[in-house]
Amino acid sequence: MKFKNISITGRLCYLFLCIEQYLIFCYPDRDWTIVSQKCWQWTNTYWNKACDEYCKIIPYYLLEFDTYEETNEKEFDGTLSQEEYHILRKLYDNIASGDKKEEINEMLLLPVLFNNACEGVCFAEADTSTTAILVKAESILVRHAIPFPDIEKITFLTVKQKGGWGDFIESEFLSMLDTIR
Repeated sequence: MKFKNISITGRLCYLFLCIEQYLIFCYPDRDWTIVSQKCWQWTNTYWNKACDEYCKIIPYYLLEFDTYEETNEKEFDGTLSQEEYHILRKLYDNIASGDKKEEINEMLLLPVLFNNACEGVCFAEADTSTTAILVKAESILVRHAIPFPDIEKITFLTVKQKGGWGDFIESEFLSMLDTIR
């Protein structure tokens, strides 16, 4: 199994690489910088805070309501800036409606599932469920004949770090987008 020696943090990084790969290949004419920034910020802070920040880029949550005010208040407890809201709405224009069944939502919701699978469990439980989530991400890539990210980029993030969970890491350097490295 290719993820056996990769920490949970390393697996999360691999998931972000899958997301970038998907977005770049399926929507090459869009600037995915803001999405990548929300991904890579996750690995250097506590996950509950990072997940809340990440959720702001998911069309399923972002497009639930019709206005910034309603979205900010009801979905993000007043933490979404108006500037980010408008950037993201424009980014998803004509590619996402917010329907949970849309493939872009399916892909972008995987880190939330990853987070939930890790919450309050031992490494052995997280090991199994996170691997299944990565397999799901790869299956979305396969649908489009998109190559998998290079796993060698994350092999330094081993299960020997913090009992398999991995260390905090400034991970932006792993991004495929030059704009955030």
